Amino acid sequence: MGMGKAAGQTQASDSAVLRYGDQANQASVSLLKGTDGKVFLPLLATARFYGVEIQKDDLGGKITLRKGTVRVRLVLSQPFFLLMDSQDAYPVDPLEMAGGEIGLPPESAEDILSALLDTDVRWDWDQRNLVAGEVNTRDLRQEILKAKAIPTSAVPSASPVTSGSATPAAPQSQLVINPGEAVTENTEEEAQTETAPPPPPSVIEAERVADTKKLHIRRIIIDPGHGGKDYGASGFDKTYYEKQATLEIARKVVQILQKDSRLQVFITRSTDHYITLKYRTDFANSHKADLFVSIHCNSNPRSKASGTETYVYGARASNQVAAYQAARENGKNDLKEFILNDLLHNAYGRNSRDLAHFVDKNIRKNLGQQIRRIQTAPFYVLCRVNMPSILVETAFISNPKEEKKLRDEAWKNKIARSIADGILAYRDHVEKSDDNQQAKF
Repeated sequence: MGMGKAAGQTQASDSAVLRYGDQANQASVSLLKGTDGKVFLPLLATARFYGVEIQKDDLGGKITLRKGTVRVRLVLSQPFFLLMDSQDAYPVDPLEMAGGEIGLPPESAEDILSALLDTDVRWDWDQRNLVAGEVNTRDLRQEILKAKAIPTSAVPSASPVTSGSATPAAPQSQLVINPGEAVTENTEEEAQTETAPPPPPSVIEAERVADTKKLHIRRIIIDPGHGGKDYGASGFDKTYYEKQATLEIARKVVQILQKDSRLQVFITRSTDHYITLKYRTDFANSHKADLFVSIHCNSNPRSKASGTETYVYGARASNQVAAYQAARENGKNDLKEFILNDLLHNAYGRNSRDLAHFVDKNIRKNLGQQIRRIQTAPFYVLCRVNMPSILVETAFISNPKEEKKLRDEAWKNKIARSIADGILAYRDHVEKSDDNQQAKF
């Protein structure tokens, strides 16, 4: 799950405004343009405004940024940055020379400054604003606890989630696949008028339902990641994208599951359309589904990284890479709603892990694919659905060998069959279990 294409790159004005949260001070900087017309922020002026120190090695093109104890290393024209203390590397659009200065891509500024400042950083293409620290997740948690009168001990601690993608637009289409039912699409105008779902139940009510509701797996949501203007990660040769692979695999999973007459299977998008994360989860909740499976492709600056990785929701990420993956996918969503739903989702933890186990087991058996251990991360789509849920990173599209698999119809058929078999095995397991309840994690 890597970099998406930013909207509006070719419509940039001559300047941008830098702001730090609700502070009154701000600065205007002149935007730089590369030879290909791409727009950059001036690195030196941007770093100076946010109090970031810069060390340059002009000979090797190496640049080190420092804020307090956090250090980030970048190299001109190389598409990743390294958090030096943790030795973790993250993919970004690279720094380039533009107009005689070092240019910082606005999308990369979100990721790099979020790491340095330990706060949410967002770039607005329409307003040409780079805003840091407008939302403080720690303060938000306390505000929510006070408003809802929830004791602190009931709240799992969560690491702040940084933002790394453009603001989601209103969903362009509603796409449903049911046995014997035609695919229906809403117009953009209709989609923009969608109403929000009713507010979530109280924590006590959620736990009561979790304790008493019997599991019968009948409605399943398959969610192909990305779509439309959100390309997701790109293949090694930059001609094949995550949004294509996820849709192709997801449609195959739906077709296999539909052969079971006891199941109703829905897909969040059946064509190359952009839909928001909120729409995906609202879609699942409004259909009162029993399972939610989101399908993605992994990406890593190390082109040799390989294997399948399955995520379940967790307020704390398993590691910094898991945290980064969640941050890239979550984008700029309502953090108040996100944190509140975090309290309600724990009821589905054990069942989500069981589902992940059965899917992983079938992928290993059918494909011999390397299976990385089940990871936890605060993915928005996993947090906000009121049902057991997993996110499957099918393969590393950034690895040439694994990209070849993702392009191959026979391999996609096998991975789809494995995911579907895992879902069916999980269905059989919970429906035959003596402990057939929505167990609390």
